[in-house]
Amino acid sequence: MTDATYSELAELIFPDAQPISYRFEKYPKRTQWIVTRMAPSPTWSIHTWAIYTSLVNQRFAEQSDWIFLLRIEDTDQKREVIWAQQLILDSMKTFGLTIHEWPIGQDGNDVWAYWPYTQSQRKDIYHSFAKHLIAEWKAYPCRMTADTLDSIREQQMNTKKVPWIYGNYSQWRNKSVEEYKSQYQKDPHCVIRFRSHGDVTKKIVFDDINRGAIHMTDNYNDNILIKQQDWLPTYHLAHIVDDTLMWTTHVIRWEERLTSVPWHLQLFGAFDLQAPTYCHLPSILTSENGKKRKLAKRKDPEANVAYLFEQWFAPQAIINYLMAIVDSRYEEWYTTHVETWNTPYHDAYKQYTLELTAMSSAWALFDLKKLTRRNNKYLSLLSHEELYTQACQWALAYDTKAHETLTRDASLALQALSMERLTDQDPKRFHVLNDIASQIEFFYDDIREKTKKNRPDIPESIDSQLIEKFADLYTLELDLSMDKQQWFDQLKTLGQALWFAANNKEFKEWDFRGKIWDIAMFLRIQLANSTQTPDLYSMMQVLGKEKVLQRIRS
Repeated sequence: MTDATYSELAELIFPDAQPISYRFEKYPKRTQWIVTRMAPSPTWSIHTWAIYTSLVNQRFAEQSDWIFLLRIEDTDQKREVIWAQQLILDSMKTFGLTIHEWPIGQDGNDVWAYWPYTQSQRKDIYHSFAKHLIAEWKAYPCRMTADTLDSIREQQMNTKKVPWIYGNYSQWRNKSVEEYKSQYQKDPHCVIRFRSHGDVTKKIVFDDINRGAIHMTDNYNDNILIKQQDWLPTYHLAHIVDDTLMWTTHVIRWEERLTSVPWHLQLFGAFDLQAPTYCHLPSILTSENGKKRKLAKRKDPEANVAYLFEQWFAPQAIINYLMAIVDSRYEEWYTTHVETWNTPYHDAYKQYTLELTAMSSAWALFDLKKLTRRNNKYLSLLSHEELYTQACQWALAYDTKAHETLTRDASLALQALSMERLTDQDPKRFHVLNDIASQIEFFYDDIREKTKKNRPDIPESIDSQLIEKFADLYTLELDLSMDKQQWFDQLKTLGQALWFAANNKEFKEWDFRGKIWDIAMFLRIQLANSTQTPDLYSMMQVLGKEKVLQRIRS
């Protein structure tokens, strides 16, 4: 057989495919030193790990003469979800990740030089590379059925042979070119398989930025390159072609892809191409019944970035938390630097120099409690106006009821929100953005009225007659222009007049009706229908004297 014969087979199968030299002319080498990419599949809303990985890719690229691109890997058409691609793009935008090239331009089309960035639109490009491998006799058409594959697998298990399709286990690997051509002319339905070396004992060593030298078994399987159903490539061929023609220099990705590296390096070698540098990040784990396992998108709601948004976590806080997982040094750096900022720096992580070799290769635990603390820390640094703006934006997207509460009276909302926030006694009561709406609701009479059925009981030491006496006295004495200490001293004086002890010592020595804390709790419940409220004095100042007295008597 001659090379021409192999080329004839390639031409028969892919008659319209251009030579790969044409592809390199269309996509010339870039001038940038660093090119990284994120390549999610549009099969679900964006995974937390995708943002985690994107952060590393973007930071690493941004520190150099860089390009960070977004590519949509949708060759698995059966699993594609129509709305997922737009959701991925929206989520990346929400996190403020700078992407230089991505699938959808302003007019809805790819507008950058290395387009298209959606794999299903690159079929003809993949066919060029598959055609090249067939012409070089490094790939072949295969017609083994699912039943045949199952039978081979069962045989391998029974004889304790290494599984998969290689060597003589591939019924079509050693056919003559004439047989391939004859069968293809009769029925073009087939897959295209890679012709591996088939040596199950061969080992390979390659370098990983995050893990150093890695020793693995080399690929011996005749993997599928082109699928029969839609004539689209598998992820593996698409990855090789796209990273080559988009001139990706560093592939920074999830460690689950680590086992694919020998196969990918073999493919790069088959094309005589330079492989990019690989860096595999550790998995994110969760804890279940005292045991750790991988964060699963189908099982763990926090694996879904949309869930974190719905729970009112700020994207800046999520970024800071993930950066601390990426690099353990980030936490100390952030804490040190944030203390020097007069206002919180929303893109703090962009000031941090990320070193891939310094990242941990150990699994990281995703802890919602830690994320909540990080979110609380971030929110506590915002000004009243910034906090209010963010809360309104989030409510508009995720909670129309909360948005109505926040926006019906912006002035009142800001006053209520600012109570004791930035003082030494700041209780940092806002852990997630929704806390803001929930602590403003009771300032509105109609909302407060709806919560009356769930209000706690007032202290037993206070009856209806006492309430009337207290209300009469407070109507005469209440002065909200007093400072906090003067206000509390006055409350204690009024309490003593109604036979309530000003402190524990008095209560033990004398036969008082109750303690001043009973009156304070009564006020808290009357004003907010809750025992858990912001500072009582501040709350009364926002409500004003007239409404305070009205609610005391209600």
